Amino acid sequence: MLRSVLYGGGDHFLSGFAAYLFTHNTQVSILAFALGFAFAVPSVLIILMNGCMLGAIFQIYAAKGLGFELGGWLSIHGTTELFAIAIAGAAGMRIGTSIAFPGELTRMAAASRAGRVAATAMVGVVMMLLFAGLLEGIGRQTITSDIARYSIGGGMLALWISYFYLFRMVRHGNG
Repeated sequence: MLRSVLYGGGDHFLSGFAAYLFTHNTQVSILAFALGFAFAVPSVLIILMNGCMLGAIFQIYAAKGLGFELGGWLSIHGTTELFAIAIAGAAGMRIGTSIAFPGELTRMAAASRAGRVAATAMVGVVMMLLFAGLLEGIGRQTITSDIARYSIGGGMLALWISYFYLFRMVRHGNG
């Protein structure tokens, strides 16, 4: 049954599960961002809790010899989606830590400054989640080759890393 979830193609359960995962991860991203205002602690806890749930799912599949296959099934969209969740959490934590440690600014001024940067990051998170939704709804449903799934997931991860880190270093003269 676990194998059929990974390779069932357009299976009704899989489509519903994909929609659930997209909705869930969007909610996690929003919560990780929004709760960062509470000195960042809830954001860390939400990301940790979801990481534990993902680890539990991996253990179920790995115990049946399907860990590699689950990794491919998740990576096709997960590299984008999990990166987006991490950015959303970091954006929220930036605001929370600015409130907790405002430096020479007032707490409101520090939160406002951090909020402008965080809002820009959240626009990017929304775009990433849209990409992840397309990859999840179409790619993961129709592509059943593990190598192709890992290739697409790895390619998307390389794209996001290049966009957020490599191009930034070039723009700012650090690379």
